[in-house]
Amino acid sequence: MYSVDNRNMWINNHHIHYPCTRYNIKRKKLKKVIKDMVFENAAICDEISRNQEKLLIVREECKFLAKKLKIFEPQLDISTYTTTVKKTTPRKKATTNGVATPKPKRPAAKHKKNIIEVQEPITSGNVTIYNFGEIVYDTPFYYSDCAIYPAGFYATRTYAHFRNIFSKCTYHCKVIKAGSSPRFEIMDHDKHFKVTGLSTDECHSHLISLINKLLGAEDLIPANRNGDRFFGLTLPPVRMKLQEAPESKFCTGYIPLEFQLNYHESELKAESDPAVSFEGLHNTLNRFRSRH
Repeated sequence: MYSVDNRNMWINNHHIHYPCTRYNIKRKKLKKVIKDMVFENAAICDEISRNQEKLLIVREECKFLAKKLKIFEPQLDISTYTTTVKKTTPRKKATTNGVATPKPKRPAAKHKKNIIEVQEPITSGNVTIYNFGEIVYDTPFYYSDCAIYPAGFYATRTYAHFRNIFSKCTYHCKVIKAGSSPRFEIMDHDKHFKVTGLSTDECHSHLISLINKLLGAEDLIPANRNGDRFFGLTLPPVRMKLQEAPESKFCTGYIPLEFQLNYHESELKAESDPAVSFEGLHNTLNRFRSRH
């Protein structure tokens, strides 16, 4: 075995006689340092991107909470409050013929919800609205770009019976609050047919599939994503009524309806679609029979 001094002397002589070995060692060290720096840089970039996403989420939550606070926070002026102590004096009880009469109690104050009440049912075509419900803007599942889905919305529509297309049936359409996302329901007047889904299109498509089975064709009457229209949520009177509520301003994804005559005419034409109109359904069937 060599001593430490002899071994160091051998290494120095080896580097002198073989200079490439010394540079190869330095190159390997630099390569390792560069590799470590690349991995470290990638890790730092990933961490920065995660923090930026968290920051954006926090900013959006702060904006939402600030808007919500403006609605529910009472406008109080703290400077007007003063701490004063009043002396309490016992009050004499009201008596009638020497007998104390009980003090009438005040009725308990009821919590008012943001519910758009309907004094009388509103009828538009084949749709009758009984309750506009309560606008929920805390989650984007309660509205879309062209419709608002208020919890408690209740309307009826007259359409072909799911067992006999030649007779009319009244379908009850409801929007039920179920946590962060609503549930939609279509039920006939006799409660023989009931379907519940996560969207209006899902419920409406199920009803149209039963109509097509009666006609003997699976795609004779296409649904065409008319669920919102079948519920009456896209009707101009309904949209205008919901837009009047202050809570609708916080439905960020919803595009308000402007009063335009052309739009109302196009909506009336859409109401004659065979998937939502009893008369439109039979007009389509008559044209189909005349061709064949």
